[in-house]
Amino acid sequence: MKKFLLLALTLGTLVGCAAPRYSGSSIEPGIMASSPNVAVVKDRETREGFLAAVESWLRHNNYQYTVIPEGSKFEPDDLTLEYVGYWRWDLALFLHQADIKAHFKGQQVGTVNFEAPNNMSPRKFGNAEERIGYMLDVLFGKISAAEATSAIDKQENLESTQKSEL
Repeated sequence: MKKFLLLALTLGTLVGCAAPRYSGSSIEPGIMASSPNVAVVKDRETREGFLAAVESWLRHNNYQYTVIPEGSKFEPDDLTLEYVGYWRWDLALFLHQADIKAHFKGQQVGTVNFEAPNNMSPRKFGNAEERIGYMLDVLFGKISAAEATSAIDKQENLESTQKSEL
């Protein structure tokens, strides 16, 4: 019995430590005060849904934006967003890792990363559009990376509780 309890406690700790998480730094408020046009560089290798989620978030938050092809020249006065997203398969497709970087006047001014470790935890599965939205919330300074991590953690716990009540 003691061995089973120790094993369960160890596995629970490992799964909890490997939950999805965000990291990064937001765009300085002074840059956003100038209301720059946002240029989103379309990544050819990333699934189309990622760009759709970025565009949806920008529209919802009233940002003027344009989508430009990868490799094209962009205006230095635009706030340029470059993204990449990687999906993995483990019984279902899930957003495993993603990065969004912001550039302004030739300098990187913000970056955000999302990572859902590919382990035994079901927490890696989640709504990719929502997770991308939290990335943009962090990048544009609406919430911190810790708050984004906490938000998806709380939401997943709520969904788990609701499923168990059914």
